[in-house]
Amino acid sequence: MQEKDAPPKDGPPSAGTGSEIEVSDLGPRFGDEASPVADSDAAPTVGAGPAVEPGAAPMLEPAWLTDAVPAPTLDTTPPRRPLLNMGAQEFGVLARATAVFGLCGFSLAAFIIQLVRGKWIVGFVGANTADKPMRTRLLVWVAVGTLAGILFAAALWPWGRAKVRTIRVMRTARLLSPAILLGFAYPLLRVGEWDTFPRIAAIAAVTLVAEWCFRAACTEILAAQLTVARWIGARAAAWSRLLNRVRPALSPEFILVLLGAIGYAAWMSYYTVLNHRHFVTMAFDLGSYNNMFYNALHGHPFRDTAVFRHAVNWAMLSNHADFGIYAFLPFYALHPDSETLLVLQSVVLGTGAIPVYRFAARRIPRAMALLLAFAYLLYAPMHQANFYDVHFQPFGAVFVLWALDFLDARRLVLFWLFFVLALSCREDISVGLVVVGAYLMLTGQRPRMGALIFVLSVAYFAVIKFVVMPRFGTCWYSDMYRELYPTGENSYGGVMKTLITNPVFVFKTLITTEKMTYFLLTIAPLAFLPLRRRLLWMSLLPGAFFTLLTTGYGPTVEISFQYVCYNIPYLFLAAALALALMGQGKAARAKQWGAVCAMAVGTLLATNVWGAMPPSSKFKGGFATIGEFKPLSKEERQKLRDLRELAAMVPKKAALAVSEQEYPHVSSRLDCLDLRDGYEGADYILYAENTGGFGSDSGSRALANGEYVEMARRPASRLVLLRKRK
Repeated sequence: MQEKDAPPKDGPPSAGTGSEIEVSDLGPRFGDEASPVADSDAAPTVGAGPAVEPGAAPMLEPAWLTDAVPAPTLDTTPPRRPLLNMGAQEFGVLARATAVFGLCGFSLAAFIIQLVRGKWIVGFVGANTADKPMRTRLLVWVAVGTLAGILFAAALWPWGRAKVRTIRVMRTARLLSPAILLGFAYPLLRVGEWDTFPRIAAIAAVTLVAEWCFRAACTEILAAQLTVARWIGARAAAWSRLLNRVRPALSPEFILVLLGAIGYAAWMSYYTVLNHRHFVTMAFDLGSYNNMFYNALHGHPFRDTAVFRHAVNWAMLSNHADFGIYAFLPFYALHPDSETLLVLQSVVLGTGAIPVYRFAARRIPRAMALLLAFAYLLYAPMHQANFYDVHFQPFGAVFVLWALDFLDARRLVLFWLFFVLALSCREDISVGLVVVGAYLMLTGQRPRMGALIFVLSVAYFAVIKFVVMPRFGTCWYSDMYRELYPTGENSYGGVMKTLITNPVFVFKTLITTEKMTYFLLTIAPLAFLPLRRRLLWMSLLPGAFFTLLTTGYGPTVEISFQYVCYNIPYLFLAAALALALMGQGKAARAKQWGAVCAMAVGTLLATNVWGAMPPSSKFKGGFATIGEFKPLSKEERQKLRDLRELAAMVPKKAALAVSEQEYPHVSSRLDCLDLRDGYEGADYILYAENTGGFGSDSGSRALANGEYVEMARRPASRLVLLRKRK
């Protein structure tokens, strides 16, 4: 690799962004154009591009990854024995570069043996199982790889003029440093018998190392001092020029985001419906929501006979204020069935990539915004929540993304439309919007709008939660904070008192393995970007209140449940702001690309283990471990046919009690009862015999007691239909 004494006349080529957005082209932001960034807590200046923070402290990193390599002072006349006459500073630079080459060789050798011995390495990494000969071969491989890296550095050093040879070795090491990741990241792609916490902790560590490595490599590409770096930069510049010629007609990045959103919607729709047909979904919550939609379609608002057996209109308002049902009711009316709800949820979640991209592309290069949008589509926690039946938190998360994107673009009519849609999904969606209003006020960006959002969101939550909902009954959700209750105060108000008066105890409840695991699973795929600035820590608050602060309910701190969606919109928009705050110039651009590449590494590693594209044996949805997607078996197809036939025999106006797993498939009726809670009030009973619970025992008891008579039976699927004795 040959180095020139000076960069090319026209300056270094662009570093592979695919498109460089100039500061003047960033478009509208949250606030006033003259808003300066005065300290490390300030948000990006809203009309003038990403701001440079004067007092920001650099990220701690190894010395060999600093942006500038000190040039040793050398005599212009090459000495006869250069190694013996090398200065201390030059020797240190060469030693660090050689260590990097040794690490690269070690990692490449480990990667090769993992490829060759794929099955063996799973047990070795997961449980340290390997016989002595295999360990010896492994040691030989990595020793040879390390030695090869050191020898490569030694062979590279004598080339060229003495003044620059050491610097050239270091630059080459920095350019090749991402190779260090191969040997350490590959075992994390293999699904071994690791617990979740050590696996995600290892992924987090690799993600941080990836940022250092990619930042170093990007710095060298931007400096364009090495031949290989100039070649990479030239190819990136050529690609950028090609995109610029196409961009006046269309945006290639936006087209890719749109295709990604469509692909997500199609993939998730197909496989969530397939999962439903495998009888993994339950009465709670898919069957319950389907029954509530069906009742709303037939003029019975907020009526759900799965939750309230003798339900009346509006009874479900004691549970949640899901007014958003009526926004989706026209689509549901096209095909009133549980599968329609699954498709709607997948499609809406897929569209969230569009506002993520639009929001980010106003602040950072479009190629980076594209990668952030795809990180959203590949976000493993969202995949698992998507597979847990149907809930309104996913809908609310996407509506929040659209609302904040339109607010940022100053499309106020559309902002208020999606603001209302977000509030309509659930009463607690407003808590996140309270945080948004507070953020806008604290940063001085559009403080009047922030105050209005804050007041409206607080008022909506207070009125719905403490005035409207109690009129229709009480619910158990405040029990999720039972350890935070003051003595004698089992309410949300009591929880707030504990948060204010006893923060040390609250901190104690946060430090558990389950909560640390949950936190890493949600933040590590984003390379910890939302934690880069203190005010961006506010993006953690909406999700923390409904997940990390809970103490009495396990699902709130598992990514396989819908509660993780409280985090999603704020974490991804905070990641875009964090990237913008890294500033301008070549050094800042290298930091941005280092962080974006690290995000890509973290996202891919996490998705490989816990995501659905494609699923692994660790993939979950709610309480169920779904694992790899499989086609329907012959028995399952037969059961689906039998279930539809038996349900069709029951009059539409009759009350039908159904066992838990079969409930979502037949709940499109006015009165559909959950057999697990008994058969009181049921005119007909439909259940799967001898399944060990989930309502099967209630059906067998009703038949044995003589209260019901058998109307039809399907031996192949063990389904039984009973009719109440007249």
